[in-house]
Amino acid sequence: MTQNSQTTPPTEDELLAYMFTKEFECPICEKKFVDFVLKKSKLRTLKVETDFRTIYKDIDPNFYEILFCTHCGYAALHTHFDKIIERQKQMIREKVSVYHAPVEFVIPLTSESAIERYQQALLCADTINAKPSQKAFISLKLAWILRGAGRHNHEIKFIKDAYDGLKEAFSTERFPIGAMDEATIKYLIADLARRLGEMGEAMRWVGQVLVAKGIPGALKERADVLKDLIREGART
Repeated sequence: MTQNSQTTPPTEDELLAYMFTKEFECPICEKKFVDFVLKKSKLRTLKVETDFRTIYKDIDPNFYEILFCTHCGYAALHTHFDKIIERQKQMIREKVSVYHAPVEFVIPLTSESAIERYQQALLCADTINAKPSQKAFISLKLAWILRGAGRHNHEIKFIKDAYDGLKEAFSTERFPIGAMDEATIKYLIADLARRLGEMGEAMRWVGQVLVAKGIPGALKERADVLKDLIREGART
């Protein structure tokens, strides 16, 4: 598991110390299931990458951002799991649940299990025609997991999906988008464009951040660093 750069990987008991069990009720099949939730107060940040991927000691919290009903196959980010209307519930039942076989996941999750859960969340989001931002953030977090697993060729596909989705969301959705304000979304779009090698677009978006008034100093510092990376043609 390549979640961090330490020499000795954490033991299973050390990983489980970051979690507690919680019972959830699925809004699709109305059955109850138990999943694991992270104790976020225990997380220790090591560094934050340019696209906001945060590296923590011992564990990658992104592994556990998806709730997955093992009974019916409905999966979504924690923040969106219950935010589903009746018409969308029926679409999941007709297009996802009928093909789903009950499944179990071993905790702590491996990167492959986490990837499987994100792919299921993307399937569900596509099925219900979720907002572009919702699909974009699922794609972005999946790209982060693939990056941590060293699967860079697969990562770039989901970086592209996140980039396209956030650009569409910027034009069609109200702010905040995923708890991000306009300047932060512009910055993120700029960095994703850079990672895709679209340096002209990256410079255009980050330039809008740098000339914006009243943005937090920390974001301006990030934008300055990003501008230098773009000028250097750096994609990572």
